[in-house]
Amino acid sequence: MLLKFLTQSYPTEKNIFLIPRLALRIIGFYPEESSSRRRQAFLIFNWVILVYGCYAEFMFGIQNLSIDVVRALDALCPVASSIMSVVKVTFLWYHRAELNRLIKRVTELNAAQDSPLKSAYKHRYFATATRLSASLLFFGFITATLYGTRAGMINYLSYLRKDEIPFETPFKMIIPKSLLSMPLFPLTFILSLWHGYITIAGFAGTDGLFLCFCMYIGTLLKALQYDMKDLLSDVHSGVCKSSAEYEIKESLKMIIARHNEIIDLVKRFSAVMSGVILGHFVTSSAIIGTGVLDMLLFSDYGVFVYLLHTMTVTTELYLYCIGGTVVIECSSQLATAAYDSHWYTHSVEVQKMVLLIILRAQRSLVIKVPFFAPSLSVLTSVSKQLRLCTVF
Repeated sequence: MLLKFLTQSYPTEKNIFLIPRLALRIIGFYPEESSSRRRQAFLIFNWVILVYGCYAEFMFGIQNLSIDVVRALDALCPVASSIMSVVKVTFLWYHRAELNRLIKRVTELNAAQDSPLKSAYKHRYFATATRLSASLLFFGFITATLYGTRAGMINYLSYLRKDEIPFETPFKMIIPKSLLSMPLFPLTFILSLWHGYITIAGFAGTDGLFLCFCMYIGTLLKALQYDMKDLLSDVHSGVCKSSAEYEIKESLKMIIARHNEIIDLVKRFSAVMSGVILGHFVTSSAIIGTGVLDMLLFSDYGVFVYLLHTMTVTTELYLYCIGGTVVIECSSQLATAAYDSHWYTHSVEVQKMVLLIILRAQRSLVIKVPFFAPSLSVLTSVSKQLRLCTVF
């Protein structure tokens, strides 16, 4: 079954980074230790197509802004997504070694959490990350396909009416006239459409990578919570483990080491992704604003195209905020889980160690971005402000 990975029975170990790995490998940008020359050549080809497409779309929009606003905005709306996709895949390529190390380490740490309770939470978080990432890839793929379908219908209907064929491309670009006539036009049309699919794969892969990493960090923090509860059972209860205080202290040291490593992983990931996240939030406002203008100006099939485009960009913002929220909440829940355990029934040394864990966990982990931290609370606040601005 084609969409078997969306089902509940899909193996957990196959879910890890499934969608970002699929999307980014299609265009050759998935961070891996080594790649063949053929893959590197394909990567360069896709990057050149993407960059030239951005330039051609942007120049088309600027040149037509004073002539035909509708056609100009028809080019400027998708070009913002394309430019951001260039930034994202370039960041991925530049930091490919660090990202590869982070992906490997998070995968190894999650593989070690194999108890029944941990596995249940792991399966739930992994499946959620895959489904949300797949929804973004689906919206993006449909959006790019609609752009191509619209241009194809315009050309085909003109041919049926025996009018002059406009030779419309899926995305409005400045293209040499020799490429906008037969027999080269089909190749131009395909390359223009492929430019759109590269854009989709770039941002769906990068955004999916961010969401998956955050969800997997959440599973590691959840595993720490369960280990803390199991370790710090009541020494006076009948279900108490027979472990000596020395063994408990050694186990706490291991928990602290794991917690420190998780914090380090989040910091390293934030350092790599902060520029991408900030750029995405800035450009998303321009894309959504331009998309709304296009929906107001268009009165035909184009309205549906830009409605779906706006939904895709909004989904991206939502996924970034979900990822940030999972990290923040799971981190703060660790402090609550440690405090709710029977830590006070143990020796003074154990109590001190637990209190230090609580203090550390109370400083919630955040994906640090200049000026803000992505979370659902931030998205809600911004949405309320926008609604107030619209009213007044």
